[in-house]
Amino acid sequence: MKSLNHLIIALFALAVFAGMTATASAQGQGAGGAPAQTRRIEPQEFLRLAYSSAIFQAEAAKLASSRETKPDVRTYATSAADFRAGFLQRLEAFAKERSLQLPSMKEFEHRVILENLEPLDYLALSRRYSEIQVQALEQELRIYRVASEGPNPELKGFADQIIPELQRQLEGAQKMHEAVKP
Repeated sequence: MKSLNHLIIALFALAVFAGMTATASAQGQGAGGAPAQTRRIEPQEFLRLAYSSAIFQAEAAKLASSRETKPDVRTYATSAADFRAGFLQRLEAFAKERSLQLPSMKEFEHRVILENLEPLDYLALSRRYSEIQVQALEQELRIYRVASEGPNPELKGFADQIIPELQRQLEGAQKMHEAVKP
């Protein structure tokens, strides 16, 4: 099951970056046929990926904080659930202010990973949740960095505000993971 989850996460990351690369390529070519330097992600695509990731992480945090887990994991998951509640409100407000639609459901990969997390308990749940959090936050940071480097000023401003917060979340997740990994 662990290798299946790694495969799913890898495929999701590949799909995200394939989509971003295709968008960047569609932007045009530089002089001499060289690819354009600025990667681009459209606001709707950004919201689809960012919202799915945020919902997934909120649900995973609620699961890990509501079950018997290692103390470091429970503490992190409780804090992450609180962070995600406010974070989701900010994403929803960003979308609403720009009349953009939020996705009605999480990406398939996120749904599968969460389904595989649900039957785990104590140490298995603690370890798997910590691993998932580190991977999910690394991917989420990539999405926000691409948005930050893009030409859309509203998206860039929003991403620039969020990146330091996600970086702090990642640092906490890495500490949690170190505390429970085999």
